[in-house]
Amino acid sequence: MRFFYAPIVSPLHELDPDESKHLVRVLRAQVGDEVGLVDGKGNRYRGNLTQVDKRACLLETSLVESQPEPTHSLTLVIAPTKSTDRFEWLLEKAMEYGVRRVQPIWTARSERKKEKTDRWEKILVNALKQSQQLWLTELAPAVSWEVWLASEGAKGASGFIAHCEPAEKLHLFDAFPTDASSWVAIGPEGDFTTNEIALARSKGVQEVTLGDQRLRTETAGLAAIQMHALVQR
Repeated sequence: MRFFYAPIVSPLHELDPDESKHLVRVLRAQVGDEVGLVDGKGNRYRGNLTQVDKRACLLETSLVESQPEPTHSLTLVIAPTKSTDRFEWLLEKAMEYGVRRVQPIWTARSERKKEKTDRWEKILVNALKQSQQLWLTELAPAVSWEVWLASEGAKGASGFIAHCEPAEKLHLFDAFPTDASSWVAIGPEGDFTTNEIALARSKGVQEVTLGDQRLRTETAGLAAIQMHALVQR
């Protein structure tokens, strides 16, 4: 069954124009057809079409499944890449792996300083539907590295900073906790500066390595996501 994204608040739900257009023009849906719906907040619904229109399809919905919010979750704190295509690819993979939150950050060496929030949200929603998961990865508003380190999100979980500067570092795979939520920070193409690393260290953030290879930002992000998934198995 194909799934549609629908933030449902009542049993009678109106699909947004994009989803309605796809349902009508591509899938040739008819009144009485049944579709699957997910709201990105842990709930899956069954929807029966009562009105078919390319601008607004109406469905009668019934709850099929509710899934509690994942525990011991991961927040990926990352500097968006200069090439938006590479960052968008990473967002897709983050959703497929069930990353709970992506926190974009601006750093001293960031080559991109502009968000594409609407486009990035659509990529996450499409990946949610494709992977048939029930919890949508949250895309937080971008903030500076300094603001993130001072935030409650940074203080409320085990924090790690991956960088390439010489230092005494654990491998991230060995550092991730198995019984608590955590976040890991990945810098821009030019890495974090020594001042940014020192600031993180002063806040109690643990320095980690992802291995001997020097990785692109999006590759490092995916490596961190995969390590967390393996640790949580």
